[in-house]
Amino acid sequence: MAISCDLIRFRSRGWICVEGSRTCLTDIEHGFYGIRKAVEQLIGPVTGTVYYNAAIEGGIAYVRGAVKSGDITRSDRGFRDCVDAYTQLGFGDFTVSEINYGSARATVTCRDAFEGWAWKRHGDVSKACYYSCGILAGFMRALAEREDIECVETKCIAEGADACIFVIAPEDELVREGLMV
Repeated sequence: MAISCDLIRFRSRGWICVEGSRTCLTDIEHGFYGIRKAVEQLIGPVTGTVYYNAAIEGGIAYVRGAVKSGDITRSDRGFRDCVDAYTQLGFGDFTVSEINYGSARATVTCRDAFEGWAWKRHGDVSKACYYSCGILAGFMRALAEREDIECVETKCIAEGADACIFVIAPEDELVREGLMV
């Protein structure tokens, strides 16, 4: 099956842009996983939060560029398009299983999320997908123009689940539902 991706622009040798953001390709199993583990050794258990917060900013920046260029709209479709772009760029086969743009709530599943996949390959058996959570939260924050949106991973393939499950919603709802403290 041939797959195409029109999100990537080659500005010049050594310079790749995705929706106006300079991007590079990195090896997930060794590069991303190795960097994350090195950071964990340096700063400890807050590493996931650091990756989550950085990814939120990345998700917001992507949406701002894509909205400005007219490639996505502030809508259910816009969120689906953002998740599809994340998928096309190799982060895993993410699927929006539920979305209610009006309430800024969505559920996304992925059977092969890049972080969970790498953790599983290395025998790590804890929720791993902090970066993906941050990206998804950033997408919804920017699209809905709300600062209170968060994302929690309720299941992870690294823990043995069939798929990673991500719930994106306003923080107070996630707290009320016992998904976040």
